[in-house]
Amino acid sequence: MGNVFTLDSLREEAERKYAPCPIELPDGTVVTLRNLIRLPSKIRAQVYDTLKLLENDDDSDTDFDAMVDAASKVLEMVADDGPRLVKELGGDMALMMLLIERWMQNTQPGEATTSDS
Repeated sequence: MGNVFTLDSLREEAERKYAPCPIELPDGTVVTLRNLIRLPSKIRAQVYDTLKLLENDDDSDTDFDAMVDAASKVLEMVADDGPRLVKELGGDMALMMLLIERWMQNTQPGEATTSDS
């Protein structure tokens, strides 16, 4: 019959391969930022569209209030306690951008490896 996989073993493998990004708040509570590909498709699409708003490279016409709103929206959608996380960040755009960058780096899947065959 060959190898039989269980759904539980696949879930465990997915959790390891596409692990979330935990962040500890000042009171010791850990908020988990879920991997983008582990989100439901509708939320994933909203996060992706919102991230595009944060990719503004021209500082001359940057609307920082809109960027704070966009960053807050992303964090609220990907975190298991997004409103609390956003409240803790207090509208600090630099902290939000650093956290989003760290989340994106830490939740990126590894590169595909080539086979010898």
